[in-house]
Amino acid sequence: MEGIISTFHLDWKLIIAQLVNFAIVVGVLWYFAFKPLAEMMTSRTEKIEKGLADAQKIEERLKQIEQEKKDGITKAKKEAEQIINQALVIVEKQKQETIEKTKAEVAKTVALAKTQINSEKEKMLSEVKIEVVELITQATTKILGKVIDKKIDKTVIENTLNDLTKKA
Repeated sequence: MEGIISTFHLDWKLIIAQLVNFAIVVGVLWYFAFKPLAEMMTSRTEKIEKGLADAQKIEERLKQIEQEKKDGITKAKKEAEQIINQALVIVEKQKQETIEKTKAEVAKTVALAKTQINSEKEKMLSEVKIEVVELITQATTKILGKVIDKKIDKTVIENTLNDLTKKA
């Protein structure tokens, strides 16, 4: 070993001093450069991982919001369809009510017209009866030449007319 040391001109004191210097330089570099750099890299890695996790959460939330939006649109369409159907039912109901009211008014008008016609018919028949009674009375008076009793004649004529009306 001495031969190697003398051949390469190595001094063991110098080697120890260089090892101490190297250890000091490594210590200083480790304390002032590698350690802060490692901490910075670790915090940077954590920030990146947190950013990726946040991005994933945002993406999931965005998908959830999209689904809620689609569900809301579907729900709104269904509600609109229900409202339209209800409106159609209401319109149909009002249409039926209007038709029924119109039919009732027509029936009322027809009934009123029939009542008026019947009353006019009865009035006309009573007027015709009165005229017929008078004509028969006049004809009887001319035929018989005298009037026996107007009340008796009138009663007989009315009875005869009633019998003829019942038979007809």
